[in-house]
Amino acid sequence: MKKTLLMIVLTCIGLTGFSQSTLPNGTFEDWFFASHPTHAGGGFYEPGGGFFWTLNILDTIATPPGLTVYPTDSAHSGSKAARVITRKINVMDVLIPGVIGTLEINWASMNATLGKPYPWTTKPTRFQGYYMTFPVSGDSASATILLSRWNTIAHKRDTIAYNSLVFYGTVSTYTQFDTEIQYRDNVTMPDSVTILLTASAGFNASFMMASVGSVGSQAYFDDVTLTNISGQQYLLMPDVDVKLSPNPATGFLNVQMSETVKNGLFEIYTLQGRLISRHPMSGTSQRLDIQNLSAGTYFYRLTDGEKTLNSGEVLVTK
Repeated sequence: MKKTLLMIVLTCIGLTGFSQSTLPNGTFEDWFFASHPTHAGGGFYEPGGGFFWTLNILDTIATPPGLTVYPTDSAHSGSKAARVITRKINVMDVLIPGVIGTLEINWASMNATLGKPYPWTTKPTRFQGYYMTFPVSGDSASATILLSRWNTIAHKRDTIAYNSLVFYGTVSTYTQFDTEIQYRDNVTMPDSVTILLTASAGFNASFMMASVGSVGSQAYFDDVTLTNISGQQYLLMPDVDVKLSPNPATGFLNVQMSETVKNGLFEIYTLQGRLISRHPMSGTSQRLDIQNLSAGTYFYRLTDGEKTLNSGEVLVTK
């Protein structure tokens, strides 16, 4: 997969309908073929864009079937959608509910690591998409969103918002789901977003061997999006690594770059997307004067010409 597919373009996003999505590859139009690490000539499909992933890597276990997600031509819009199906790996007696979302498999603990960095500077108001469901033996599908932030004082992750929709019965034509996101904390900005789309609502990410569902249950998802999010976005795969110190900062900020930048700019924005300062950058490190910034959280963007090299947050204290 080309690296450009793993980037989110920095822009202010406006929702224009379900033919587009504010989520990277939320339309599930982009897929790539991953070569099988243990079965010569084999492999499986993963969604492109670097945001959504599957548990298809479980097919590396030497017993089929471990594939639970496929691209499908049965789309709500465009040419592709995601089809998820619940399977059972017999040799381990493990039920794997079909799931596509912001997750990665953890072999050591047999759980799924959830979440992606939250890349927007405003909070979404609605969680929307389209689905079809074909359950087996009373099973149910689901769509879940979780917004959270790491609490540096309590050393735990705080839930900012949580919504979980459960879909019952057979739904053989694409049907919209649309829910207002319920916030437990209306002030704090999230730093992580988790989205799970499942064929069986009994998916257990904490311990997959505890998942419940019916083998063969299927669901289709397409045009999944969040509404009313805007502002600068982060790059999921930056070209240049950036280390800021101190962070939180007060009167100055040291910027250390992993590669030499010749004609760079370090731009600082408010969380509402307003540009407030611009600093020329060259070499691999630079010290910036930020005494004019009020206390708060800001967004930065490092560019070289018209190309964005890195982006992220910087916290200023006084």
